[in-house]
Amino acid sequence: MVFTSLSRPWQLLLLSAKTDSELKTATVNLVDYLKQHRDFKLADVAYTLQREQKAFKHRRIVVCRDIEDAIAALEDPRRVLTNVQETEQRPVAFMFPGLGTHYVNMAWELYQGEPMFREQVDYCCKFLKPLLNQDLRDVIYPKRASQQSQQSSQESSEGLDLRKMLGRTQTQADALTMAATSLLNQTHLAQPAIFVIEYALSQLLISWGIHPQAMIGYSIGEYVAATLAGVLSLEEGLKLIAARAQIIQKLPGGAMLAVPLSRTEILPLLNDKLSLSAVNGPSMGVIAGEINAMEVLEQQLIKKGLACRRLETSHAFHSHMMKGVSSELRELLKTFNLQPPQIPYISNVTGTWITAAEATNVDYWVKHLCQAVLFGPGMQELWKKLHPILLEVGPGQTLGSFAPQCIENNPAVSQLILPSLRYSYDKKPDLAFLLKSLGRLWLAGVEIDWAEFYTHERPASVPLPAYLF
Repeated sequence: MVFTSLSRPWQLLLLSAKTDSELKTATVNLVDYLKQHRDFKLADVAYTLQREQKAFKHRRIVVCRDIEDAIAALEDPRRVLTNVQETEQRPVAFMFPGLGTHYVNMAWELYQGEPMFREQVDYCCKFLKPLLNQDLRDVIYPKRASQQSQQSSQESSEGLDLRKMLGRTQTQADALTMAATSLLNQTHLAQPAIFVIEYALSQLLISWGIHPQAMIGYSIGEYVAATLAGVLSLEEGLKLIAARAQIIQKLPGGAMLAVPLSRTEILPLLNDKLSLSAVNGPSMGVIAGEINAMEVLEQQLIKKGLACRRLETSHAFHSHMMKGVSSELRELLKTFNLQPPQIPYISNVTGTWITAAEATNVDYWVKHLCQAVLFGPGMQELWKKLHPILLEVGPGQTLGSFAPQCIENNPAVSQLILPSLRYSYDKKPDLAFLLKSLGRLWLAGVEIDWAEFYTHERPASVPLPAYLF
């Protein structure tokens, strides 16, 4: 077993008590104790709270960096999250987003600091390299290539100004990121990249004891769900995603338009050049098709006062424009050994639970390419059966923003919808962002496997106020 020499740069502190007043007392006691023991390592404090205190229903979490930050955070109501655990524990459902929120350096800090995540990404990218003629890690993480270049140069060139030699000015670093972004937005790389990040993140979460009892994917996201469910092996999933993306890349470009209309309102707007591409909610749809036809429709809808939004996309996904490669995809799919799913998940095609017959049928996956994504109806079905905690496993919070509009109009529902990776414009550290969601899962009663959480570290138990235990 390999242990990291340093603890995680961010830590998750957990507190619980039988009553609200006791929880407040426990918080004050811990703050006072930390003020008297500023030499403690925060990782040891976090470990002791996670592994040794008994978990009661009144719970509190905070994410912080060191002892001083912990003291400040515990005294700041804006940074502390508190919840009363429900009597009945809710299941966890994974939601896998599709294209649109991906970005260069997504989960970069997790790749650097979480061995399980890095191992999964490395394995997938090495497997894909001969299929893509490209190491996806160099596209997703251009900093990785820079670091390797610097390390290699440092080993062979003592006394040289390596930064100057390598030309790592901020302007050139920005140019490197822009070049990687341009590459990552190409369909044949974007789809495998999304698959790899979401699969690796799933494995990290599962290793921490967060097992999905159901799943729902969006477009490419359904392939991640199918792979986790055992419909495809990981290697088959990677092969299929890579080949499928390359097939689509050959198609003519298209356009996609998000519209604030229901499915019934969208259908009269369609013709042989425009298709319904997605139903994201009761009044949220996407139309896809030929660029010129889309421009005409967009102007018509704008004149009617509708707030439409053109999606940044290379192709008209889930539309009639995909049919040109349907026969090629069908022949490709025949080479795979599709198996019945071992974890229930929602179908994009039907908007309800996938059946074994569908998951193992080549024609189903061809329909999945060409037909609309019925996310809204699917989310309604998922919620109706399980009322789960919804964990979005992938970049951004797009599905998390759709979900409340598809299910009960209840403010409490938003507390049950959690992200795992930030949007590109959100500058919060990746680990702090993920730990906050991990903490919120614990607040809701999900049991975390702390032994696995610390597989690569060796924190120590420390004496804390007896009241906490």
